[in-house]
Amino acid sequence: MVDLALFPAGSALAMRGLGARGWVAWIVGAWMVLLLAVTWRAIASLAQQLRLAVSEARANPTLIDRADPDEAATRTLLGTLARRELLANLVLKNLKLKYRGSVFGFLWSLANPLLMILVYSAAFTVILRVRTPGFVFFLLLGVLAWTFFANSVGMSTGAIVDSGGLVKSAVFPRAIMPLATVLFNLAQYLLNVVVFLPLMLVLYGVVPSPAMALFPVFLALQVMFTMGAALALSTGTVFFRDIRHILEIALSVMFWTTPIVYTVRDLPEMARMLVMLSPLSPFVVGYHQMFFERQWPEPSVWAFAILYAVAALACGLRLFVSFEDRFAEQV
Repeated sequence: MVDLALFPAGSALAMRGLGARGWVAWIVGAWMVLLLAVTWRAIASLAQQLRLAVSEARANPTLIDRADPDEAATRTLLGTLARRELLANLVLKNLKLKYRGSVFGFLWSLANPLLMILVYSAAFTVILRVRTPGFVFFLLLGVLAWTFFANSVGMSTGAIVDSGGLVKSAVFPRAIMPLATVLFNLAQYLLNVVVFLPLMLVLYGVVPSPAMALFPVFLALQVMFTMGAALALSTGTVFFRDIRHILEIALSVMFWTTPIVYTVRDLPEMARMLVMLSPLSPFVVGYHQMFFERQWPEPSVWAFAILYAVAALACGLRLFVSFEDRFAEQV
């Protein structure tokens, strides 16, 4: 019989022979395998809950146990789809409240990304003297994607805890609340894209390429990822309020580990692989390759983007479903 204790030592010896590059490749591979395992477990659990809930509903169509976690999963998954009009109304209400009484209306949504672009452009092109052609266009693609993600997850931490009265008094799928924050920020992101992207394409003389047609696909993956993160964060904040403060620090770190103000091609190969582990990196790199480089996204970018999107949505939904019935006790 082989002694299992020898495997760690053997792996360490093998990795020592490969050097630093081997260690980085091993870390990336182990991270992807872990994500795949967790994602598969979350999807399998959700599928099992749905099957059990459907069989229970068929066996006892008039008796529903509101405390049953399987029935809770059904309310979350199917109830959100059934109440999509409520979701749309929440998004529209938030948009109207944001711009109500404002003279310039949605133009204020353009101010924040425009200010960030101007500040970073001045810092990197004037002070640090970065000579990358079309750097402002490159920066725009990353800043807009980052703003959508950061605002969505930031607002999601208060989606449940800041609506305690509604959570306690009304019966509806609670997942609608964090999902509404994501769609609200998605609407603003699309407004920014519609205004800034054509302008930058014209100013920098960028000829449209077939790769740009993949933008809706990558955007859908980023929305899936952001929704999963929003569901997980809104759930965690109900039981641990410090998540809001932890998230602020995490976003500050994540900004610089995401290739927004620098290109991954300028990094050493090992650093490039590590940067791709940052959750938002594959989406930003995909936008850069589609619009700035006018190329098809690389297979590794596709792999990370799809894996992060599916893993975040499956795990976030699984976590939300598991604790949804306890929200009223905590808020």
